[in-house]
Amino acid sequence: MRHSARARDAMEAKMRKYLALRGLINLILCGAPALASAQGYGAFNNDTLYGTLKGSDRDSFDRTVVQALQDPQTGKRFPWTGAGAAGKAALTGEVHADAAHEQNGMPCRPLHATLRRGKTDERWTFLFCRRADGQWKAASQTRN
Repeated sequence: MRHSARARDAMEAKMRKYLALRGLINLILCGAPALASAQGYGAFNNDTLYGTLKGSDRDSFDRTVVQALQDPQTGKRFPWTGAGAAGKAALTGEVHADAAHEQNGMPCRPLHATLRRGKTDERWTFLFCRRADGQWKAASQTRN
C-alpha cells in the first residue's frame, strides 16, 4: 500500500508522540535516581511539551509525578512550574492521582498529568500499577 507524503508525515508524528509517552513513562517508573540514563528519549519527543523540558525542569516534573503516585490522598493536586526556555513562555503543569484499586493482584492508580505553555495544553491519563518491588509500571496511557 502506498502512502502519500502527508499520510506518512502524520504517521511519523504519531509515532514520535507514542515514543515520547514511552519515554515519560520510563522516567516516571525509574524515579529521579535513574533520570540520567533515560534522557536518550528526548530525541523522539520534541513535538510534545514534555519533550521541550530540559535538565532540571524535566527532573523536577518527573519528581512531581512520582510524588503524586506515592501520595495516598486521592485527587490531591501537585502543581509544577518550570523555568522556561529562552524565548519561550514558561511551562506549567499539574498532576494528580485517583483512588487506588486492585488489578491483577497489584494496587493501581489512574494518574492525570497536564502541561501548559501559553494557550497550548497537553493532557494525559495513565494507569500505573505498583509491582511487588515498589516500582510503578504504566499499564496504559491516553492523550486526552
